[in-house]
Amino acid sequence: MKVVLFSRYPEDSLSPHGGVESVTVVLAAAMARLDLDVHVVTLDRRRDMLDISTDAGVTIHRLPGSRWPQILDILVGPGRRKLVRYITDLHPDILHTHETFGLTLGGIAIPHVFTVHGFDHANLPADSAGLAAVRSQLWKQVERHGLSGHKNIISISPYVRAMIEPLTDATIYDIDNPVDERFFNIDRRPQPGRILCVGWLNERKNTLGAVQALAAAVNRGADARLVIAGRAKQPEYLDRVKQCIEENSLGDRVELLGHISHAQLDNELARASVMLLPSRQENAPMAISEAMAAGVAVVAADRCGMPFMVTQGETGLLVNPESTADIADALVRLTGDPELCNSMGAAARQAAMHRFHPDSVAIKTRAVYEQILSQAKAGAPEFAANVR
Repeated sequence: MKVVLFSRYPEDSLSPHGGVESVTVVLAAAMARLDLDVHVVTLDRRRDMLDISTDAGVTIHRLPGSRWPQILDILVGPGRRKLVRYITDLHPDILHTHETFGLTLGGIAIPHVFTVHGFDHANLPADSAGLAAVRSQLWKQVERHGLSGHKNIISISPYVRAMIEPLTDATIYDIDNPVDERFFNIDRRPQPGRILCVGWLNERKNTLGAVQALAAAVNRGADARLVIAGRAKQPEYLDRVKQCIEENSLGDRVELLGHISHAQLDNELARASVMLLPSRQENAPMAISEAMAAGVAVVAADRCGMPFMVTQGETGLLVNPESTADIADALVRLTGDPELCNSMGAAARQAAMHRFHPDSVAIKTRAVYEQILSQAKAGAPEFAANVR
């Protein structure tokens, strides 16, 4: 079976940026291990010519991207036209689209499925982006239009399914995102009281709320320290985080690592007793699934897709991201009870093996491909010529 994945793909597969790139690298390699002929097609505005390479048994096609605004390019722009022509010329048995351009490829005459990773209309307000209200409404209309054109959709979370069901008549398949197998092999040496927070430093991730909760927990006697790994998109937000650290005399209890490498992340997950993610909006954050795979207890917000990943009281604790006291309660409880952290971490790893291991996700994904191809052979005339 020849499979084309359209998604983001990093220049260095060992250093993906963001959840979608991480998912694509891991899923493509896992699918190739199933003896599928896997191709990844991606658009890159930094390139002025086609580049084809191989990585982990996967063929990577990097197409030059257009300079059009993305919201227009995915609908009628040169990037979309180039993408459709190139994918059609590859003659795949099945097309699996991710990312924003995949949203509007529902009408392509190839058996296909679209994985919904997120909703820009929801992310923009949570990120406090410029002109968020206007841009959010525009993206909501584009998402509604795009989803209505798809016949097969993969949902990465029950939260995502609930969001898309009113907008489409597609068959929806439920498959979690995979995480790199290396997370299941981390040699744990947890340090009591060490809390890890991974992700962008911004309003949506609520990094400031994490620091404020640490201050409250320390004031209640918790022997805890917070390690924050990730870049700040807005210097002003980073300044607010640093100011909070200074005002609460947390200089010796908070580490700001910035962007970290794979090796550094593995080391931090090995040492952490708790993973903290008090985000205001998330679908199925990789930080949670990676921490669970590593066997780390998770404290996450009780919002959006996170309650479908963390089982309250078993694999971690769910908190109100707008309540400093609620987050602090969870931190005090876990940092004061290493045995509880260990038992929650072990339960989290067991759950992750079933849900997030790349081999498990690849097998479930291949089954979706086979079902779509079987349906296409049974009578969809627009697909018949592409099914071999």
